[in-house]
Amino acid sequence: MSKDENYKFQNSILKKLDGLLGGMLAEASSEEDFTGKAGKSMVLRLPSCGSKRVGLIGLGKTASSPASFQRLGEAVAAAAKTAQANSVAIVLASSKGLSNESKLSTASAIASGTVLGIYEDNRYKSEPRKPKLNSVDIIGLGTGPELEKKLKYAENVSSAIIFGRELVNSPANVLTPAALAAEASNIASLYSDVLSANILSAEQCKELKMGSYLGVAAASANPPHFIHLCYKPSSGPIKTKLALVGKGLTFD
Repeated sequence: MSKDENYKFQNSILKKLDGLLGGMLAEASSEEDFTGKAGKSMVLRLPSCGSKRVGLIGLGKTASSPASFQRLGEAVAAAAKTAQANSVAIVLASSKGLSNESKLSTASAIASGTVLGIYEDNRYKSEPRKPKLNSVDIIGLGTGPELEKKLKYAENVSSAIIFGRELVNSPANVLTPAALAAEASNIASLYSDVLSANILSAEQCKELKMGSYLGVAAASANPPHFIHLCYKPSSGPIKTKLALVGKGLTFD
């Protein structure tokens, strides 16, 4: 964001963009004291240009982690929501020092943040508002099959996060123990090559002497379903066993 003695950007990308905008970007950034700090943003409406708006979003001086670029994607999504934008393009003011692998990871993190940022849980709203954003172009961070693989992975992870949020946000009269068990069984059937599901009924829990679990479940009118999901890699040796235990409470 540094400028020369004529208040022109020294960064080549910002300088070129500002030239196309007649110096508007440099002037506005000075007036609003925008220095590129992380979490800060500035959006300008363009009265007569190919794009309706141009925005600057700060990453700070030391942004390098995927989390930083995921937050950039979330900020882009927030700006797109406010502007009701149909499409956006994202370019880093500087990608110097980024290896090819880092560029792919950066693009993947930006894409993931944008998907998560644009998502809204409208399932229980009488007048749901659908996001208008249809396309996001990430410029200057690579193309080809390797990038497509990274973006596909980001899409899968983002979909899983959204699915988890929807489960958490579902009311108790919708997400009963039986409904949660059905979701677990469905996931296992979709990915049967690596996942298996074992759902224990109340009677089976009694046989296993799971008194504490049944004691908690007794507070609900709905019968308990103890969910055991097991993941095994489709190939290669299993070197580590990891257990994650969660309380799937479906009532207040």
